[in-house]
Amino acid sequence: MPSTRPATLQDVADLSGVSRGTASRALTGGGRVSAETRSRVMEAASRLHYSTNSGARNLRRARAGSIGLWLPGGMNFMEYYMNFAVGVVESTKDRELTVTLVPADFPAAKAGSLHVDGFVMADVIEGDELARAILETGRPVVVSEPVPPGMPEPTAVVAGDHRTAMYQLLDLLRAGGATSIAVINPPANQMWVRVAASAAATWATENDVAVTFVDLAGLPSADELHRTVQGLHTRHPDIDAIICLPEGLGVGILSILRELGHSVPDDIQLVSYTDSPALPIVQPPISALDLRAGDAGRLAGELLISLLHGNDVAEHTVESFDLIYRERSSTRPLGK
Repeated sequence: MPSTRPATLQDVADLSGVSRGTASRALTGGGRVSAETRSRVMEAASRLHYSTNSGARNLRRARAGSIGLWLPGGMNFMEYYMNFAVGVVESTKDRELTVTLVPADFPAAKAGSLHVDGFVMADVIEGDELARAILETGRPVVVSEPVPPGMPEPTAVVAGDHRTAMYQLLDLLRAGGATSIAVINPPANQMWVRVAASAAATWATENDVAVTFVDLAGLPSADELHRTVQGLHTRHPDIDAIICLPEGLGVGILSILRELGHSVPDDIQLVSYTDSPALPIVQPPISALDLRAGDAGRLAGELLISLLHGNDVAEHTVESFDLIYRERSSTRPLGK
C-alpha cells in the first residue's frame, strides 16, 4: 500500500540531489542558490506536492513571518501610496511573508509590540511620533525617500532621483519657450519635496530663469486652489509654465487656467510632478512625471527581505532609481 505521509524537506533534497540546507534556501528565496539549482528544487517540490510549514519555521527562527508597512497618515487614499503598497506586497511573492499595514493612529509607545520582523516606510513625515518610534524599534527598516533631519536613521533607503527629474522638467519647459515658471509645492515636511524644490531653486540660479514658488499649507479645496492660481496670476502675470508637485491637483489647475482665459499649452504650459490615471484623459492631456510607486514599493520590500535573510547589505544603503517623464499635450514641443 503506497505511503500517504506528506513529503518532507529531506525528500525534496534527496530527489533534487542537494543538501537539506540548500533545498531550504532554494524554496524560501534566502541565501545564495544558483538559478539552475533553485529550478531543480522547485520542480522536485512540485512533483512531491511538498508544502512548507511557514508557521513552524517562523517559530523556530523566532520570526513573525510578516513585515510592517507604514504610510503617511491622511494620504493613504492617494494613487501613489496605493501603488506603493501593492509593490511591497508583490515583493513578498513566494516568500511566505505577509504584509501588515500599520494604522496611522497606532500608539507610538506600542510600536515595539507590533508582531512584525521589520518595516517598510514611505515618505516619512517630519516629527511624526509613530514614524519615529518605528525607526527606534531596533528592527530593520527600509524607507522610500530619505527621512527628514532630526528623525532616526533607517537601515536602508530607496529613493527616486528627484534632482535630475526636476532639472529635466525645467529644461523641457524652457526649451518649449517658458521664461517664467511657477512651482506649486505641498507642505515641505517630506524630503522628496525639499529635494525637488531645492533642485528647482538651484536650476533657476544656474540658468537665470525666473522660478516662483507657491507653498501650500495642505490639500486645498476647490475654492482655495482657485484663489491660489488666481493670486499667482495676479502677482506674476508673466508666468508661462507651472509645475504642480502635489498629486491630484493637475486637473483642477487646468480647469482654473481655462476659467481665467488661458490656453494650455499656448499661453501656459502645465506639468504634474506626479502622474495619475486622470491626466492622460483630460483635454489637453497633462504631461507628468511617473514616480514609479509600484517599483519603489517592490524595491523597498525586496531590500528589507534581503536584510531579514541576513544577506550582505551595507548599513544605511541608499538605492536610487530614475523617474520617467510622460510627455503629453499640456506642454509645447521643443522650440515652439
